[in-house]
Amino acid sequence: MLLLTFRDLRHRWARFAIVTAVAAVVFALLFLMNGLVAQFHREPLDTTDAFGAQNWVLAAGVAGPFTSSASVAADGISALDAPVKSPIVVARGTLHRGAASREVIVVGHVLRGPGGPAITRGRAARAPGEIVTDRSLKARVGGEVTLGRARYRVVGVTANATVLAGVPLVYVVLGDAQDIAFGSRRVVTGFLTRGALGALPPGTGSRTNDEVVADTFHPLKNAIASIDLVRALLWFVAAMIIGAVVFLSAIERRRDFAVLKAVGASNAKLAVGLALQAVLIAVVAVLVASGLQLLLRPAFPLRIRVPHADYWRIPILAAIAALAAAAAAMRSVVRTDPATAFAGAGG
Repeated sequence: MLLLTFRDLRHRWARFAIVTAVAAVVFALLFLMNGLVAQFHREPLDTTDAFGAQNWVLAAGVAGPFTSSASVAADGISALDAPVKSPIVVARGTLHRGAASREVIVVGHVLRGPGGPAITRGRAARAPGEIVTDRSLKARVGGEVTLGRARYRVVGVTANATVLAGVPLVYVVLGDAQDIAFGSRRVVTGFLTRGALGALPPGTGSRTNDEVVADTFHPLKNAIASIDLVRALLWFVAAMIIGAVVFLSAIERRRDFAVLKAVGASNAKLAVGLALQAVLIAVVAVLVASGLQLLLRPAFPLRIRVPHADYWRIPILAAIAALAAAAAAMRSVVRTDPATAFAGAGG
């Protein structure tokens, strides 16, 4: 049966090559969709952890700094009981670089305290008019950008400092961020703390990193639900493509199957041959797709973070889907009457 299966694949190689290529495109998209969902889950966690805080002290009733806009008195830090504490400003802004503009999250921080950027090139902002941008903004160290109404010189670059599906963070000194967000040096977004947290300033509440992550992730739930639907459709399309070509192969080989059954081949062996065809197409398509998705990643504006488990999980699921899709072809083999092998013979 194995020999017959491979001979049939070789005989109809063009058809199987085309089907494998089409299925590979579908599986590549599946890899990419999985990578997007993984990025949506990891993005707020990585970005929040990079602030180096354990708790966020924000205005009472505010669920998180990235989804709400509120302020607290800057001098409230004196009433805050924590071993390490630092004021922070988080606000929306628009950054212009040449003719291009981009929505950003402006982060104002103080030196030597939680809230500063994780620098990959250059250094942190230390003086008014200096800015650290995310790598996705493609601003070079030493270049200039416009934020609000002011010009800033890029002194550093971070990597993967984004929230809310790719909105980049930019870092400036606290006073600049206060001017951009509030037009006043008397208020801030809140305070970052490390260590045991005691008394809070009046009118504030504390949020753990996990709570901030959950709040930042919440606006993406509908987008993830939509991607989940697309992923289900991609699995259906891939299964139908493989199932259709195996079913056509079974129809074309019906007389061959009848001859084989007439000389003693069992239904099980013939069905296994078709199942093997389906599994081979699926597995080869996934192997091609695993390389193809690497080539397609740069075309996406968001980072694609394909889970390592997908490289063994998707081939297994693809083989199972192929077997399910080939069920109709296997039923056709079982129903083939050996007598049809002699139809039209004799005189």
